[in-house]
Amino acid sequence: MFGGRILAMSNRDDFTQKTKDELAKRVAWLCSNPNCRRATIGAKTGSEGAIITGIAAHITAAAPGGPRYDSALRPDQRKNTTNGIWLCSNC
Repeated sequence: MFGGRILAMSNRDDFTQKTKDELAKRVAWLCSNPNCRRATIGAKTGSEGAIITGIAAHITAAAPGGPRYDSALRPDQRKNTTNGIWLCSNC
């Protein structure tokens, strides 16, 4: 418990923001699905900044019970760019 709140412990090996950025930049912010290739970043309407519609997805699941979970991978391998793909929010 912290400050009156119960903190949930996660057993997910999530990507860091640095890894997410690297996955997006490697594909020029385009969806990696070859049948899609949509842009996943664009200007915000009426304000400064950008809107990001892409998602860094795990190839093998980030947590037990997820799709394609591989218990042989170490947490650092699950969080690595080699286990990631950049997709648009639709894919």
